[in-house]
Amino acid sequence: MKKKQRISDLFYDNRFLFVFSLVVAVGFWLVASVEFGTEVTETIKGVPVQIDYEKTEENFGLEPFGETNFTVNVTVSGKKYVVDSDDISDDIIITTSTVVSSPGMHNLKLDVTTKTDRPAYDIIGISKDEIEVYFDYSKTKEFLVEADIQIADNAVGEGYCLGDYVFQEANKVSISGPETQVSKIEKVVASAAVDESISENTTVNALLSVITKDGSTANYIKFNRKSNYLQITIPVYKISTLPVECGFSNIPLDYINSFPFEVTVEPSSAVFGIPEKKLEGITGFEIETIDFSQLHSGINTFEIYASDISGVEILDATEKFTVTVDMGNLSSEMIEAPSNVTFNNVPSGMNAELAGLSFTYITVYGPKESVEAINKDDMVLVADLKNIDDSASGEVMVPVTFSTSDCWSYGSYIATVNIS
Repeated sequence: MKKKQRISDLFYDNRFLFVFSLVVAVGFWLVASVEFGTEVTETIKGVPVQIDYEKTEENFGLEPFGETNFTVNVTVSGKKYVVDSDDISDDIIITTSTVVSSPGMHNLKLDVTTKTDRPAYDIIGISKDEIEVYFDYSKTKEFLVEADIQIADNAVGEGYCLGDYVFQEANKVSISGPETQVSKIEKVVASAAVDESISENTTVNALLSVITKDGSTANYIKFNRKSNYLQITIPVYKISTLPVECGFSNIPLDYINSFPFEVTVEPSSAVFGIPEKKLEGITGFEIETIDFSQLHSGINTFEIYASDISGVEILDATEKFTVTVDMGNLSSEMIEAPSNVTFNNVPSGMNAELAGLSFTYITVYGPKESVEAINKDDMVLVADLKNIDDSASGEVMVPVTFSTSDCWSYGSYIATVNIS
């Protein structure tokens, strides 16, 4: 009886394996030919537009603003194996002409070409035929920033008030952009809002923005700084009614502990908004410090305007204070000035040389006996050079001191100094 052959035994027959492999290979080839040789239509996304802006900048001085890098989608058709190739997106070239001669928004036509002279695919179309690019002349302008802080109702506690806003850095900003757009800007504001209750100085981050002359939007502009925020401090003051005082500087030693002259201030008190910490231990508010070089014999009158007093708010109707200093009957005499000047705070590594004095005599006030006893050897001229340029000449004040302790000089005395 003949033995029945199993199918698995055929795989041990070399002739069968050859025929079987040939049939499988032909099958795969036929499938691949049908699959990859099929004509298909595909969209290649994100093909970059090649734009040469230099011609416009060189010929007309115009620069692009806003979006300057563009991509488009390109629809192609061809054999699937060609269309699916990674090289096809690199073979497609999208260009546009940028030779424009006037500011404004321009529509630039797009052209499609290929690197390959005879590509194995066809370009059916692109997602857009043109792009919009804004051209203009570049302009930079500086602006002073105005604070625009919105304080919620009842945010400031009872018995407190707000002072003038303080910028924690320079409140001047530089803006650059298209000339047409920058020219529309009227002012720059720093805006912030305070919603919570405040009873002490509060610092906020205020966002910079521009206000145009006609209320339109200024496009394509930028602030030439790292941040578009400015820190602004909102001073919070305690409301207090205080007596008004006047202080004095360069007082002769005899008058420091016992001031023999009559001083009056009108009005004698005012309602102040003042930092709460400064109220500790004070009995009055000093509105001015008067240098003794401003005082002469008899009645001396000074007017201090409320608007010139810093660090506080004057909350009543006071516009100015009148300070009267009655020095009584004093003697005065013009005494020949010494020819030498002592220099303090000379810039390191530099020499200071006296180039000249704007005066030859000094007016001295004091008791009759003391004034009559003074001569130029009793006076010392001292020039402080801390604020003078370290490589040039300059004028400096030269206060006068005396060996006597109850006299002072009246007026201003100036020396010219050479620094080398």
